[in-house]
Amino acid sequence: MPWRSKLTRLQVLSEWQTSRRRRPRCKDLKKRAAAADTGETEQIDDITRMDEENDPRPETQEPRPPARPCPRSPLLKAMDAPRFSIKSRSSKRQLLMQLALLPPTGARAKVKPTPPGGPPPKAAAKAPTKTRDASSEIQRILGAASAEEKLQISGEATEEAILKVWKKLVLLLHPDKLQSLDDDTKAKGAEALHEVHAAKEELRQRAQQACAQVPVPPTRGSAPRCLNATPGARKYEISWMLPEVQDPKAPIEKYEVWGPRYCSEPGETFDWVLLATLPPLQSQFIIVEEAPTQQDVMWAADRVLRPTMSLAVYAVNGKGPSEALSLELPWTSAFPWLRGVGSLLCGKCFKLTPRGARQAWTACAGCGVGLAAELAIVVRCTGCGGEVLWQHNALSCTSCRKSFGHNMPSRRSHGQDGHDRYHGARAW
Repeated sequence: MPWRSKLTRLQVLSEWQTSRRRRPRCKDLKKRAAAADTGETEQIDDITRMDEENDPRPETQEPRPPARPCPRSPLLKAMDAPRFSIKSRSSKRQLLMQLALLPPTGARAKVKPTPPGGPPPKAAAKAPTKTRDASSEIQRILGAASAEEKLQISGEATEEAILKVWKKLVLLLHPDKLQSLDDDTKAKGAEALHEVHAAKEELRQRAQQACAQVPVPPTRGSAPRCLNATPGARKYEISWMLPEVQDPKAPIEKYEVWGPRYCSEPGETFDWVLLATLPPLQSQFIIVEEAPTQQDVMWAADRVLRPTMSLAVYAVNGKGPSEALSLELPWTSAFPWLRGVGSLLCGKCFKLTPRGARQAWTACAGCGVGLAAELAIVVRCTGCGGEVLWQHNALSCTSCRKSFGHNMPSRRSHGQDGHDRYHGARAW
């Protein structure tokens, strides 16, 4: 193994260094012995004298004690060649386990200094409770006049700073955090929380007015779909596409759906009203007839029997709304009761007669006089203003479904008036 050879090399170097240090004294002893054999005593004195002169220690100093051997680490001791041979595998495994459990070479136990014993800490003063902080914040917010004072932030702060302060106040004024307060303070806390939300929206709108751009208009999605065609409970679904990437320079804060409350006879739309405000991640909306404002938009299309109902979707941020996404919902063809027959007014008996589909002349149901197509009129409901049409010989309003009468079988008049009407002065 590499580490075994390296340690062996270190041991060899150590022994060589030790022998190198002891080599001069051995040479002197060999020289003295050779001089004694030959009888050269003067050379021995010279060598002794030279050694004494080269010795830097003074004569009075005691001889230097032998050097203490360096303590060897347990790891080196364990790595020495064993005095006996290991024949079984179990003994080898035990030796390896002992080597693994030994501490690393040169490791010293680090003693952590223990701090001196001191007097016990004094009881810390009680911090103000959250209830007290919430009460003071409620009083401060309700007493503030501007949005900057309510959030305690400058008017030129960024949206990130506004959201950070807003989150702290919302967590502090959460209804669950005010359970220990009295009812009056809870009511004030709810009012203060509403003020915080309004201040946040106002500051964000200001920041977007200064830096943001108008968002991109929504993209048309799937076709409108009628979910329920029952009178009084109609539902229509519209959808649009969400942008794949949000533009930080033109963010979308919400979507708004608008619809017209009035439609003229030619089909023009007036008085557009807001139907719903949707979050930026919602891409669909269902208009229902049960909602009062949405019902007005539906009935506006019913009153004039408009073939389609118009809706508009806007993407909005603090800078303003985008261009409208105009949607036309199939209307008259989706509801059967809007496909009735108009009326003809008889100028003689002043009765209403269903207009014929294919004939140019229609016999009056009252007097039997032939009625031309130019005598067609539009009848409006006295209650809702919807158009009144004939359906299966019944005259009813298309909007409120109010019934106004039934059609009697038509009969041709054989009197003088009918004769003069069709043949002039000639007799049959």
